[in-house]
Amino acid sequence: MIALAVLALSLSAPAPVAAVPGDLLSRGDAAMAARGDPAQLSAALAAYREAAALRPGDPEAELRLARAEAFRARANPAEAADAWGRASRAAERALRRLSPAWATAVDAGDPVAAAAKVDLPGAEALYWLALASWSGAQGKGFAALLAVKDVALASMERAAALDGGIDCAGPYRALGAWRAALPAAVGGGAARARGEFEKAVSLGPRCRLTKVREAETLFVLLQDRKAFEAALTEVLAPGEADPRFGPEDEMARSRARELLAREDRLF
Repeated sequence: MIALAVLALSLSAPAPVAAVPGDLLSRGDAAMAARGDPAQLSAALAAYREAAALRPGDPEAELRLARAEAFRARANPAEAADAWGRASRAAERALRRLSPAWATAVDAGDPVAAAAKVDLPGAEALYWLALASWSGAQGKGFAALLAVKDVALASMERAAALDGGIDCAGPYRALGAWRAALPAAVGGGAARARGEFEKAVSLGPRCRLTKVREAETLFVLLQDRKAFEAALTEVLAPGEADPRFGPEDEMARSRARELLAREDRLF
């Protein structure tokens, strides 16, 4: 009788209510606004990961997750490999939904040409995918970077052409840094890097991260110590910032201080 009573109760009890992805996204957005706080970043990641698990491939969830994982990678070098990998997978899932033609080309074995298949709705997903692919490979060494170079460059160039203002001019900022790291014969060189950084500054004049990336890549490449110091001094100076990217600006300030402390070893 007791067993039957327990069974009856279990059958009559309401099933657990699944988390509503919209609520998870709102919770994640609230935490992501304070992403400079490690606890808030962790809360945002947890919410976005759960939302993406409930709605795999949904761009609303996946793009938020890619952005949060990219921030984690930049903020926590010890976690960068894992974070870039997660960002890449989230961005790819979103891009497959947003650009079926891209997915078809990739699955057919032509990932370089696939970038041209992406239209404006897929620009942000393509950006995060390219950034995560390059950055993740960079952490593994030059051979790994060479393996993704052509696909990442084609993808980032397409993202820049579609919407260069993503992530505070992130596509042009990335292209500037990448071209500074590559020989002219394979799409790099100082002149091309400078042009990309000029576009990034034009689109996002208040983005301190751009000036830091220019200093640590192009100006170090050119061994232009005066420009290096001027750029990082500008980053550290008081001034109006883009309110959407306050945590990134603080990250840029921290990186600027690190670079200035290492200046004698860089020049």
